[in-house]
Amino acid sequence: MYDKDDNKDLLLKRQLIDEKYCGGPCRFILPVFIMEQESKAQMHFRQLAFMAGLVNRTVVLPNVGGSRLGACLDNDFEFYYSRSWAINNQDHFQHITMDDFRHWLLERQAIDRPGTSQSMHIHVNLRDHAIEPDNCFATDQLLNMNGLPERRLYLNETANPLKRLYYEDAVKDFFLGIYRDADTGESARDEITDKIEVLSVYYDRRFPFIHNPAAESPIPYSDHVTSQAESIANSLSPYWAVHWRTERVEPASNLVDCAHALVDYFDLRAPLMTTLSNSTITDTDNPDDEQQKQKQPTLFLLTDYPHVFDEEDVNEAITNNGTSNKMKPASASFSPSSLTVHHHQAIQYVYQHLQVHVTHLDQEPSSLPSLSNLGAPPANWTIVPIPYDIARHDPGWLGILDKLLAMRADGFLAGAPGVCGRKSSFTNQIMNERLDHPRINVIDYFDLPNPSDADQDE
Repeated sequence: MYDKDDNKDLLLKRQLIDEKYCGGPCRFILPVFIMEQESKAQMHFRQLAFMAGLVNRTVVLPNVGGSRLGACLDNDFEFYYSRSWAINNQDHFQHITMDDFRHWLLERQAIDRPGTSQSMHIHVNLRDHAIEPDNCFATDQLLNMNGLPERRLYLNETANPLKRLYYEDAVKDFFLGIYRDADTGESARDEITDKIEVLSVYYDRRFPFIHNPAAESPIPYSDHVTSQAESIANSLSPYWAVHWRTERVEPASNLVDCAHALVDYFDLRAPLMTTLSNSTITDTDNPDDEQQKQKQPTLFLLTDYPHVFDEEDVNEAITNNGTSNKMKPASASFSPSSLTVHHHQAIQYVYQHLQVHVTHLDQEPSSLPSLSNLGAPPANWTIVPIPYDIARHDPGWLGILDKLLAMRADGFLAGAPGVCGRKSSFTNQIMNERLDHPRINVIDYFDLPNPSDADQDE
């Protein structure tokens, strides 16, 4: 868009910068904002990456942080993910790292020709607009957005894939600046969009739209977090992972019965299944070894209930009918005031009957008290601290670590949706990845006890 104003010297400088980073004229898709948290957000990013290939643009690998993906977050893409995914998919799209993209912007700014950009918003519908962050590159004047109005695409959301078949073409037209007449089908292409160097995308969708099956495969996580998961898994083995989202379980009184069902599962079924999964027994095995293998496995708990607490605080909360100003849920969306007496009674029953392990993010050494100063946890409640220099106190990184540990466990359980837990893309991703589990693959739900079982107990 500078062509009409630039002399030969400026044209040559721009061409040399673009050649350095793009091998020719640079055209980018910059994911400024992607709605939803990590499990779903990475699915949305995959849509944008593959769409970048369809419109002949290079996708910028977004930053990450707090279980989110977006250009202006604190950590680079490889803090969560392996860049090998983008390299292995270069037949479908081209990519650039955020660091290289920023250097391109700085070199363009140095010749007083910042990259041209336009804001492109893709919405769920006309009514619901997410609160979107500012574009930090525009704020820092590294992008020139002067005279370019924001553009918006509204696609009604639907879980029915047949009704989403045309969405790929609709988004492609949007990024190419193609307008189609709904009545005649005739199309026209604007003269501006193709010349804009950076499409700054704000993306608020719920379901995928790309037809290419390669876009369905999750992005592999970074070696950094994967190696940490391997180390912890080896130290816990044999263990079972349980994903239990207790927030908004209705009625909350279900939680106590669900806790009883979970403990019964571990008492009656988990030891045998773990033995079968790890079985290498021969006739010459020591009977004591056999007895050892039948022992109850460790429970690795992925939960929104507080991970760090003093046992007396739980007793106090139960005495006060759930009220406590000392208990902080592990999920940011779960307010302390939503913790009920049923939450406390349920988790208390679990740690009174099972050996529980949970992860916890260490703070910066100089900022907050250490675990040793936060009271005495229950005897059966073991906290696995994740050092600040490894995870940078990032809850998204911890969520990925927990997910990887659940994928590696001898068995995996989740609270039955709508009864003991909630339906979750986090749970679904774990279950899908466990389909390739190297041993006997146990995936199950724990539910309210069967009334007939209760009658038999009487």
